[in-house]
Amino acid sequence: MVTYLSDEWFDAAGAAIAASAELRAAAAGVHLTLQQSVIDGDRTIVWHIHFADGEVGLHRGETPSPSVTFSCERPTAEAIQCGAQSAQSAFMAGNLRLGGDVRQLLDNSELLGSLADVLAPLRD
Repeated sequence: MVTYLSDEWFDAAGAAIAASAELRAAAAGVHLTLQQSVIDGDRTIVWHIHFADGEVGLHRGETPSPSVTFSCERPTAEAIQCGAQSAQSAFMAGNLRLGGDVRQLLDNSELLGSLADVLAPLRD
């Protein structure tokens, strides 16, 4: 198992996303960029996932115009990633901050479910 947010995790997550025909099919007609920022002590780890009409890619670093942003401390991110806490409960507790057009999360819930399925094998 690879360590969450390590170089190996980003490589494995990017490869899993790129290899998923189901995820590309779910992304048909969708234009959405999700950016995640995880605060880890004195550094912030940032990446984004871009969906562009059937194309999907994970990229490290910020994007100039994310559709939706997520920000949290590393313990919260790890709890969500391993399934110990849902993103919804982290948000309700004030531990996960959202920005941008949050409505797009609801509009694309099926796509986000497919993304979660693709990344599930990488859970700790």
